[in-house]
Amino acid sequence: MPDSEATLTDATVLDRPTTAGGSDDSPSPSEPFAHRPELPGYTVIEPIGYGGMAEIWLAERAGSAGVPVRCVLKTILPKHAEREKYRDRFLDEGRIVAQLRHPNICSVLDVGSVNGQLYLAMEWVDGLDTNELIRKVSKRRTEVPLRHALYILRETLQGLHHAHTAIGSDGAPMGIVHRDVSPGNLLLASTGAVKLTDFGVSVGTAAQRIEREGTLAGKLHYFAPELFGGPRIASVKTDLWALGVTFYELLTVRPMFSRKLKPRDLRRTVEAFEIDRLLDEDLTVPEGLEPILKRALARNPAKRYDSALNFLEDVNDYAYESGLRLLGPHFAEYIARILSNKTPERRSIRSALRKRGENQ
Repeated sequence: MPDSEATLTDATVLDRPTTAGGSDDSPSPSEPFAHRPELPGYTVIEPIGYGGMAEIWLAERAGSAGVPVRCVLKTILPKHAEREKYRDRFLDEGRIVAQLRHPNICSVLDVGSVNGQLYLAMEWVDGLDTNELIRKVSKRRTEVPLRHALYILRETLQGLHHAHTAIGSDGAPMGIVHRDVSPGNLLLASTGAVKLTDFGVSVGTAAQRIEREGTLAGKLHYFAPELFGGPRIASVKTDLWALGVTFYELLTVRPMFSRKLKPRDLRRTVEAFEIDRLLDEDLTVPEGLEPILKRALARNPAKRYDSALNFLEDVNDYAYESGLRLLGPHFAEYIARILSNKTPERRSIRSALRKRGENQ
């Protein structure tokens, strides 16, 4: 199971807001940013991230009436530019996302090739990704407020539902499975928007195809148990498992599976995982959320959520019954405090539960 394939969309992110996302243990090209792209209609400002297949650049696109529009350019690495597998995968991302129009999905503005240089132009999201949020909050020894964790989950589910049920330009279901849902691919804008990005390893009409041995794509710590065994079939349910892991990490501000585990040990851990045992040991998860996590992280796919919509309905019901208002402007204020390095509001889950118990 080569790590270069298993973490294909991981990206190393430089110290600035970006749409690149990704984790810190990603593969890096031998000479990142050695070839600054020159593309008609675009002015490249600076590099902002790189991964195993592409480099990410902050740029400006010539807009109507001469007004420049800030965007992100994703360019395929020169070492992959002549390899059909990588070129096809790179272009597939553009073809797929260009047909998706949803406020919770990062938009593709342009797809093209100039002098053999493949590129994607994507909307610029000024903010940070969820991986960075967790890291910043953990460093301050605090928590992500419950209403904001739920807001991120709700908005992501709306984007995922749109992707999973999207109809293509030919009128047929696109059958999209993202395959790389993870904190680094959930972008949090300073405006309060949450956007799912990086469909580079997603599958469209062949969503149920069996993966070839050694060609797993995505981040191993977010793989559902069935992806480690054979046949390896990516599905809506594996996306929802990955989002369940992400939500748990938002609630606890720590990895669900240790990053120190080697792939073989990680596989054994995930395949033997029992969410009931984890929740019995971890008292930081609010009681009302346990049924949601149990269903999202059921080891048996048959017991897992079968659609993002069903998952979303339970999240909305919980928020309503708990009196939590999941509002974009409130979330925008929270992200502004995070980005300004001010101490975010501390709304301890344990304290909230104790207060709720005292009032009953």
